[in-house]
Amino acid sequence: MQHFRDAMQKILELEQLEFNTAQQRDAAITQRDQFNDKYQAKKWQLSAAINSMPQGLIMLDGRANVVAMNNNYRRIYNLPETIRAGSTLEKILQHRIKSGLFSDDIAKHLAAIVDRIARREPTAYEIALNDGRTINIYERPMDGGGWVSVHEDVTDLRHGQRMLERTERLLATIVENVHEGIIAKDARTLRYLFVNKAAEKMIGMSRAEIVGRTARELFSPEAADLIERRDRQLLAQKQQFEPIVDTIDSPVRGRRVICARRLQIGGAGEQPHTFVTMVEMGADRERQ
Repeated sequence: MQHFRDAMQKILELEQLEFNTAQQRDAAITQRDQFNDKYQAKKWQLSAAINSMPQGLIMLDGRANVVAMNNNYRRIYNLPETIRAGSTLEKILQHRIKSGLFSDDIAKHLAAIVDRIARREPTAYEIALNDGRTINIYERPMDGGGWVSVHEDVTDLRHGQRMLERTERLLATIVENVHEGIIAKDARTLRYLFVNKAAEKMIGMSRAEIVGRTARELFSPEAADLIERRDRQLLAQKQQFEPIVDTIDSPVRGRRVICARRLQIGGAGEQPHTFVTMVEMGADRERQ
């Protein structure tokens, strides 16, 4: 009977041990599933975040293997779906060569990237693709190793900048070569901001001597009073479309008759920030 009771006790202990083991196993499975759910949620959030970026993004490990890339990166370089996380950067470059979007030496290009990854030095540069697009690239090291590279198509931006630069050069050429004197003045401080060549000649001073100063620092008190009175009139009228003829004492040229048209520069609802004066001075007017 004692042996029987001992055997029954042993069976009960084994059953309890099996029950506890099953509970632990079920808890471990539940914890694993919860962790997997959180991992999948984080992975989905990361994927959604990088795919919502307007720029292309690619993440590389220390050996230039692709960890992740977004859809805009694929679009920039016309990559097929067969190239995904786990592919190599070399495979991407080979595809770009076939599609005409890369013409450098692959080995040298990869060696340079691996070297930058090893040195963990952030960098930024632009590349010109063979189809005429300009891509701005920002590269940064990632915590724990690896590399993240952001690619932005700036073709339209660079084209707009070139157009703006050409327009500015054209306007500068026109402004510097018209026979009218053009003078720009800060509407708040009444200091001169710009004079063209014709205005320099009319005043008898270089722009270096004029810019940054007020009328009272350049002209006689009588002439400064007249200029400031015209400034106040312009502030009150907003614009002065009709030309006004005045006689001004120039510190270098002497007494001169001028015909001036003036306007304010400022957006709708804004306080004016600049006066622009267009001045004509002819021999016929000087004799008046």
